[in-house]
Amino acid sequence: MLKVSASLEDYLEAIAELIRCHGHAHTKEIASRLNVKMPSVTNALGVLSKSGHIVYQPNQPVQLTASGRLLAEKVIRRHHILQDFLQHVLELPGEEAGKTACKIEHVIDEKLIDRFLVLSEAVQNRSDCHGLRLHLNRTFTLSADE
Repeated sequence: MLKVSASLEDYLEAIAELIRCHGHAHTKEIASRLNVKMPSVTNALGVLSKSGHIVYQPNQPVQLTASGRLLAEKVIRRHHILQDFLQHVLELPGEEAGKTACKIEHVIDEKLIDRFLVLSEAVQNRSDCHGLRLHLNRTFTLSADE
């Protein structure tokens, strides 16, 4: 399988989320979710179909192949871990955390995302990190006031 671009990863992520939420992913739903025009969706789906990540036939719901599902799950996992870290450790507002996670998720590898997860869980849950949580909260509150 060829390396998938960040843009195509976004399509896989959107398709997987639509299937999870609605049981299907139609091209119009994908266009709406990604805020792109239909020709862009058709082009991207053609590339993903040729690369073996989806099954796409016009006027039919898009289906993920095993490799497409696996890649989508990895992207979704990276997104969730990054958003959680940005929102609950770095205290960014939810929408900003989500948008920032979406940008970062495409350039970070699994080894690094695993380290983000360990750090995030430690800062949020370990009793010996209570002082660190207080320090971060004070620091972020002060910087927000400036």
